[in-house]
Amino acid sequence: MLLLAMAKVLGEPGRYVSQETINQSRRIMLFVLLVVAALAFVEGLILTSFIPVHLIPIWCRLLVLIAIFPAMWLLKNSGDKKLDALDRRRADMRRGAAGEIHVGNILADLPDEFCIINDLTTPFGNLDHIVVGPTGVFVLDTKNWRGAVSADGKGELLLNGQPTEKPFIRQFIGRMLGIKDRVLALAPGLDPYYQALFVFTAARVEAKWSSTGNLHCLRDDQLHEYIVEKQFGRRLKPSEIETVAQAFLALAQMDREFAKTPITPP
Repeated sequence: MLLLAMAKVLGEPGRYVSQETINQSRRIMLFVLLVVAALAFVEGLILTSFIPVHLIPIWCRLLVLIAIFPAMWLLKNSGDKKLDALDRRRADMRRGAAGEIHVGNILADLPDEFCIINDLTTPFGNLDHIVVGPTGVFVLDTKNWRGAVSADGKGELLLNGQPTEKPFIRQFIGRMLGIKDRVLALAPGLDPYYQALFVFTAARVEAKWSSTGNLHCLRDDQLHEYIVEKQFGRRLKPSEIETVAQAFLALAQMDREFAKTPITPP
């Protein structure tokens, strides 16, 4: 039974991104090992070509010798580019994890009637933070973008005046609606207000709420007041908060890695 007499924080913020960073590191190490193995194989071919084995024609050995050096150069060049790209990706993930931890700390300071679930993996994708409280259910995605964030007039975002690489708002709304249906199945009869939020930890937010449809964009320093003070609809009773939070927790416990994370009171 979730005890909401004091604020409860479920899960570890940044866990998904941190795990992805570890996975990236493992992939880098695997790639390096494969490159080393390939170079060793090539070197073996070179050495073998000098062995006077009558089964290997001279022209074949000469062909290998001629081709081996450009092949090694291409392999090294490809490996360097791959490693550089993976290293940049890891740096982005580390910044993303730091942003999620920062937002998680802000949420931990919410009043005691709120319940926070961090890093929930769902069939529809990862959700950074979920807040359940008297003012409704808030589904948060932390963004560590830098620069100015504005609306494009079509329900999506611009970063520094340029379109983003994918429709972040549409995809996130779809993810939220998918998880909402799952929670409704686990908590029948309860259909609280859901609000999707993008929380920016390093960007200047110029997108007005009315310009981004069913999703609102906030700076991290606006988050506490937004969740606590806003009145979106019927307030949830403590028993209803309990039921909805339990439904989210049931979904979270389907994720084995989430089940290993501690439940931390603020």
